[in-house]
Amino acid sequence: MADSDRLDLYRYVTAPEAEDYLAIMRRFTAALLAEWSADDLASQDLDLPPETIAARCRFLAEKGNLIVSPREVRVKSIAEYQSQPVRYSVSALGARLQREVDAFLAATGGAREVPRELLGLVADGLQAVDPELDPETLAGMILTIFTQFDEFSRSVTDFYTYIGSVLVRSDLDGDEWVGFKHLLLDYLESIVESVRRHTPSIRASLERLRPLLAAILSRAAESDPAFAALESSSPGGEAAERARGRNPSDWEQLQAWFCGSGARQLRDAAQQAVGTLLSSLKRINASATREASLRRHFLKLAGWFDSSPPDTCHAIATAAFGLYGARHLGIPLDDEVAGAVPATASWWSSPRAPVPVSLRERGERIMRGRAASANDHQAQRARLLAAREEEAARRATACAELQAVGDRLGSATLSASAMRLVLELLASAAASGASKLPDHPVGLVAVPAEGTFVVRSAMGDLSVEGLALQIVSPATRVAGPLGEERTA
Repeated sequence: MADSDRLDLYRYVTAPEAEDYLAIMRRFTAALLAEWSADDLASQDLDLPPETIAARCRFLAEKGNLIVSPREVRVKSIAEYQSQPVRYSVSALGARLQREVDAFLAATGGAREVPRELLGLVADGLQAVDPELDPETLAGMILTIFTQFDEFSRSVTDFYTYIGSVLVRSDLDGDEWVGFKHLLLDYLESIVESVRRHTPSIRASLERLRPLLAAILSRAAESDPAFAALESSSPGGEAAERARGRNPSDWEQLQAWFCGSGARQLRDAAQQAVGTLLSSLKRINASATREASLRRHFLKLAGWFDSSPPDTCHAIATAAFGLYGARHLGIPLDDEVAGAVPATASWWSSPRAPVPVSLRERGERIMRGRAASANDHQAQRARLLAAREEEAARRATACAELQAVGDRLGSATLSASAMRLVLELLASAAASGASKLPDHPVGLVAVPAEGTFVVRSAMGDLSVEGLALQIVSPATRVAGPLGEERTA
């Protein structure tokens, strides 16, 4: 099975219907050689309708957690065979994954006890290993040794992980620091001392057993000839998995831990943890002269918000932040974001304001690092001024063109820039009959007339119904068809 197919086995754990999938998988893993249909599962106090159970089982079968079992039933017709319910059984990897999921969900997340006495049992067991022992005795002794070592190494890893999660906290107060100090200086030191005491004996035993390893593994394999036959036949198409300690790689890992980086990393990590603890002590002592982290207080305030009704939350926000019912909070945004968000926008749908890293991660409001240099906008300002001057030049050229056209607007062909000025003047002249430009001595008069007046230009023709257009100077007075005069 490819790695991508194996990862599909985890899909049901994070699916929206994870509770349904977990309940179904727990029914299968709790029984041996279970082969059930949706109706069988519904009869086992599973609070789901049969059609929902059938859909969930199909999903688990598609991902590889369940296997569709062959239907061997006595029927009298094809229709009766097709009406038989689909039966499922759990796959080998699906059962193992479900056990790991249940163990993970049962974990508390706190400190895990490290069984230090297992190191002494591992040392005694390695001293007693001998290829001349009875095969079953030798196999049981090897399995016991590696089971004890695996439990010790897993518990040590979990314990150091817990220590790392506590050491990164910057809100430890005096009492918490004292409790954590005893945890490090007493318990952690006892673990390191146990490893230091038993490592020489374990190393000596491993050196003694290295030339005898092939004979030991061969002798231990004689204790279970039936599994050796199963391994050679491989009826499921998958490679058989031997118990811990039956492969040379298992012994290499054991020797690497005690003779290589395992024990050394244990001691180095303990020294690093003590150094970090001393840094926390310096921070606590210095908190009297400078502002300390506010993370713990913010978490307490968040708990109040989470457990209080809306009215009380408003009162807490008023007391904590002094907002007094404000609907908008003035926080400087980037220029691109600020230009796209109007002042009337709701904070609910607006983009998030940037929060400094020191405030977001450490709860500190003290600015760190060098001040950012001011942005140089001279190049942008120069580009804008050049663009504005170019636009003013085009506008002046278009105005000169319109002045030259004068009363020949209906017969001349204008440029695109001149046509834009005509459209600008016509927007005002359509209502008042005359208009003028505020920055150039050019005006437009529109008088009622019969037919269609056409203005031609490089960007297209403009047709005006019932009006005649004329370019004039702003002081020119033009008489209309009824004798009235219009001034642009």
